[in-house]
Amino acid sequence: MDVVGRLRLEIIRKKLDAEIFVNNCGTIDLCDIGPNMVIYPDNVIYHGVTVKDLKEIVEHLKGGPVVERLVLSATTPAERARHDFYEAAVNAGGTLPSGEFETLAESRGYDAAWIAEQQRRGFIARKPGPDGGPETITVTSKSRTRYSV
Repeated sequence: MDVVGRLRLEIIRKKLDAEIFVNNCGTIDLCDIGPNMVIYPDNVIYHGVTVKDLKEIVEHLKGGPVVERLVLSATTPAERARHDFYEAAVNAGGTLPSGEFETLAESRGYDAAWIAEQQRRGFIARKPGPDGGPETITVTSKSRTRYSV
């Protein structure tokens, strides 16, 4: 909220508020690498934005260059790492006992909070194990589609 509030102030100070609309939304499912900004109609997503980045972002909004170091794309390390993780989970069967899924996540640098957030956002689903067996975690169609796995 600090970032969006400061961005609104900068837009007003630069007298760009008649041309540029600043809005916030609940999520674009990338909170773990946020704060994030989606710039329309440019189709640019900035990630990890801080107040210090706003000067360059405002210049972009005024017609200047895209702030390349903040651009999120399929080749950005954070997105690539998520892709690789979900690909590994799918290659391991797509549905794993919770412990195996958690071990795979930990080996990729993701903790229990990240797993819980992925579940909350619908990228994975926890289910009771068949016949009373151990709980499983399944990679959902949402993550398979998003990460092309």
